[in-house]
Amino acid sequence: MVAKSLGRPTVSSVRHFHSTQPKPWLVPVGLACAGLFVGTRYILRAQERVRRRRAGLPGEGDEGDEGEDDDAGASSLSKMQQVLGVDVGSSNLRVASASLLDSDHAARVIESADGLRATPAAVAVDNGSVSVGTIAKSLQGRKPGYTATATRLLLGSATKERDELIKMLPYTVRQRGETLELELDGKPYSPEWATEIMLDHLHSTAAASLGEDPIENFPAVLAVPAGTDEKKRAAYEKVADSAGFTVFAAIDEPVAALHAAEKCAVQELRNAEALSARGPVAVFDVGGYVSTVSLLEKERRSGGFSLLHTLSTQAVSGHQVNELLFRSVVEKFQQEHGIDLSVDYMASYRILDAVESAKIELSSRVSTDINLPFITADQKGAKHLVHKVTSFDLARIQEGPAREAITLCKRLLNDAGVSKEDLSALVLIGGGVKSEFMREQLEKFFQRSAFNTKNFRPEEAVVLGAAEYGRKLVQEY
Repeated sequence: MVAKSLGRPTVSSVRHFHSTQPKPWLVPVGLACAGLFVGTRYILRAQERVRRRRAGLPGEGDEGDEGEDDDAGASSLSKMQQVLGVDVGSSNLRVASASLLDSDHAARVIESADGLRATPAAVAVDNGSVSVGTIAKSLQGRKPGYTATATRLLLGSATKERDELIKMLPYTVRQRGETLELELDGKPYSPEWATEIMLDHLHSTAAASLGEDPIENFPAVLAVPAGTDEKKRAAYEKVADSAGFTVFAAIDEPVAALHAAEKCAVQELRNAEALSARGPVAVFDVGGYVSTVSLLEKERRSGGFSLLHTLSTQAVSGHQVNELLFRSVVEKFQQEHGIDLSVDYMASYRILDAVESAKIELSSRVSTDINLPFITADQKGAKHLVHKVTSFDLARIQEGPAREAITLCKRLLNDAGVSKEDLSALVLIGGGVKSEFMREQLEKFFQRSAFNTKNFRPEEAVVLGAAEYGRKLVQEY
């Protein structure tokens, strides 16, 4: 997962940094190039149709030579076996694939070579070496200022929310005119570069799993934050294209999640009628740095979902809960030992990492222990941090974020002119909704149980839904 480069790292210097050996060519180069050209041209035409349909414009004509191109493209496209869904979250990266040969099988998350279903959204630069994911995240604790995280949220135009986010990041971000600079290992990099590096790693993960060389183009659907404008959407797509993906459509994250929920409902014959009812569907997404609540409705003609209204906040997030847990642990240690660990960077990182793990464990347990030996020392010797965290402690810490979440939901319904009784379903997504307390508070407010099936995973709904949507688009065209 690490590659060496001379001077400034580039995408090409880190491509192929997975351990899989290169595959031998199985088809003549000429035929492969011809098929790729026709298939890619067809995908681009399908992409244009998707964008025109999104804009409410009529589709392009299919007469003359264009119709012949479509027939040839459709034939080439039909030979493709997989379509990808790509989710570049603020905390984690995921990629999924959906078979074009068997629509009955649900999309699947592609695991990394390390067996991870999600890769930390982190990239680090250390003396010219670039690392991504777990290694980059671990470097954050040993070498401050070498690792960039949450770079997706830094793409596009300046906003008040982005300025607030920058204050929370554990590395230096500078404004240079209309652009931002990330300082890593004392050198400037752009958010686009960092995000592209992470996406390139994701591309290599998909290629290794599917048995294809990374330079081959995969038709892919990119999940983007709800309500993303066309300019920012184009910026996301450009970065993904540069990383090797053939992005032929972008989809709003809550829309993608509903495609995943719909697939689960159909397969398990549960809750399908709620998602297809006439009333709006509420989707609450608790993300790593930003949470979003959206209203969507089923489109009768296309069978898809359209976004009606959406609101976001940084007052509710996994990062915020981690910070609150961190403070409670640090305050208790200071009461017991008279030492403030928050001023010790290495100790702070170890505690933040531990409380994040504890938070995840508490989604399925009533208690867990944080045990960090040799966390610090004084004149009397080494000090060890031992702290028990219960589900009750986590619920108490989440009371403030839960109130913020409910306030956001009230604003959404008020702005949209929709009552809770008008809703047909509630879908909760993102890792944060695995907290029983947060889930209960949202269900209590909306006065209904959240969508749930055996195979529905809230944290993977977006990436799986993007792949499912991509499969529908390819089969449609």
